[in-house]
Amino acid sequence: MKKVLIALDSNPAGRSVVGSALALAELLGAEVEALNVEVDGSRTARKTAELAGVPFRSVAGPVVERLVEAGEADNVVALAIGARGTAAARRPLGSTAAAVATRLLKPVLIVPPDAVPSPAFQRVLVPLEGTVSTSLAPRAIFELADSAELDVLALHVHDQSSIPAFTDQPQHEQAAWADEFLHRYAPWGLGTVRLETRVGRIGELVPGVADQCDCDLIALGWSQELSPGRAPIVRETLERSRCPVLLVPVLVDAGLEESHQTHDART
Repeated sequence: MKKVLIALDSNPAGRSVVGSALALAELLGAEVEALNVEVDGSRTARKTAELAGVPFRSVAGPVVERLVEAGEADNVVALAIGARGTAAARRPLGSTAAAVATRLLKPVLIVPPDAVPSPAFQRVLVPLEGTVSTSLAPRAIFELADSAELDVLALHVHDQSSIPAFTDQPQHEQAAWADEFLHRYAPWGLGTVRLETRVGRIGELVPGVADQCDCDLIALGWSQELSPGRAPIVRETLERSRCPVLLVPVLVDAGLEESHQTHDART
């Protein structure tokens, strides 16, 4: 059975991580398991898992190495981890979450410490940059929309120089432009995806649109780079988002899709 692995420590925000992981597991047709790498004991982590009715195990050793090792198991389809210790920290990820997310070649669900987990992910925001080579859209999320009760909202942000010019019938031309945009950059989700457009800086707008549109999840494809000057959209989204962010390495997006299709075949 496929599994979503939950990284738990002594942080009280672990309840949000567990709740978000359960919602992701439901979406992917997977089971869950909580894992604690002992640093200052496992009592808090164990209690968090027990209260949620989640299987729990504890291991010893270097934290990042043990989490990555466990996440690499063949039956693990994703790993959920807290973004950082406190909501006040102005950084995209804590050191452990950053190290795991950049090393594990699996989708990683990043849960902010102040997130209020939804019982189920019903609406997901997927930013689209608008070029085939740099699109941030994880294909698997669009595939999920075909078979799950999932409302997928694609977001494209124009800068001032890229706003399309419309003539005397903007209401029709805007609809035609949106259809063409989705056909070109998200063809997998045709008929199941709505397109939202904004003007401004995408890194600033993604979390705000997620709030405005009551999204439960933001999904971003990425190249697993968080060094200075790299992945600015991912960094800004993680700094500002109050809802969980699913980071999908671009090389394993097809694997997540295959996992869900296997679940569909069983059910």
